Amino acid sequence: MLLAMMAAAGCSRLLAVVEPVTVTDPVWARDGWVYFLREVSSDGAELWRQRPDEGAAELVLDESALEPVCGRGVFSFLYRAPEADVGVAAQCHGVTTELFTFSAGRASLAPVASMPFLGDVTFADESGTGFAEVPRNCGIAIERVVDGKASEFDRPITVSGKTFTISGSDRDCGPVAWVRSPALSGDGQLYFLAAPDSLGKLPDRRSDALESYEWHLVVWDGKEASARSLTGVPGLADLAVAPDGRSVIVAVTSPEEKGGVWSVDAATGKMSKLLDEAEAHHPSFSPNGREFVYAEGYHRLRFSSAKAG
Repeated sequence: MLLAMMAAAGCSRLLAVVEPVTVTDPVWARDGWVYFLREVSSDGAELWRQRPDEGAAELVLDESALEPVCGRGVFSFLYRAPEADVGVAAQCHGVTTELFTFSAGRASLAPVASMPFLGDVTFADESGTGFAEVPRNCGIAIERVVDGKASEFDRPITVSGKTFTISGSDRDCGPVAWVRSPALSGDGQLYFLAAPDSLGKLPDRRSDALESYEWHLVVWDGKEASARSLTGVPGLADLAVAPDGRSVIVAVTSPEEKGGVWSVDAATGKMSKLLDEAEAHHPSFSPNGREFVYAEGYHRLRFSSAKAG
């Protein structure tokens, strides 16, 4: 901890200078703990956990736990793991994303899959079937994950009258539109955010490119040629699907003060405002679906009811 020396009234005092703390990726696990990544300054992230009564948080693992399974690596994000307390993604040797599961009773990381760089992942069950958010040369994309391996979709889909591929491309950007934030419901429905009006405009290197497009909350069965746009979303968002599949939490961060947290009815698309929050990230439902947790401004965890009013 850095110390600053200040002189006042002829006396010297030592005042602690608080280093910035970053909190990301909360996952509300079946064991009742909320796991999250915590980083102080640029010292590297650590896996922590906290009870939902907002009591004291505790360290679970630091990055030395990656050495036996990853060599030189850093924690990158957490994900919900159906067969364990929490899923942990790490960048290993700066080349691959290694996916692990962690259970407190085992107190170690169990390897799941090794893939190219990922931004997020969502799994339906312990079989390793799910979807991943991946960066491509043409922008952000979503690919299918089967048996721990990511692959492109073999055909495009249609959303709001526009047909495009959601797997992205590293060469031909013409048929590509931006998609992000995959989240699976228990019955296998895929929810994600799409920007259909980015079709034919990629790659887009502007610093505000993501905020400049209109985003839709989309639901898709992963098979049909078209997907349903549930509602428009007023900015960049992270998603979480309720355990019963009836609602979706949409946590929006917007530079235009349109940020907030909404509950979206999965059947009708009706949006109900839960919180006015300028910077809400990475929501995660409690196992019973009555509450959720999110990262407020990447600085602290916040807990709230999943019901409007």
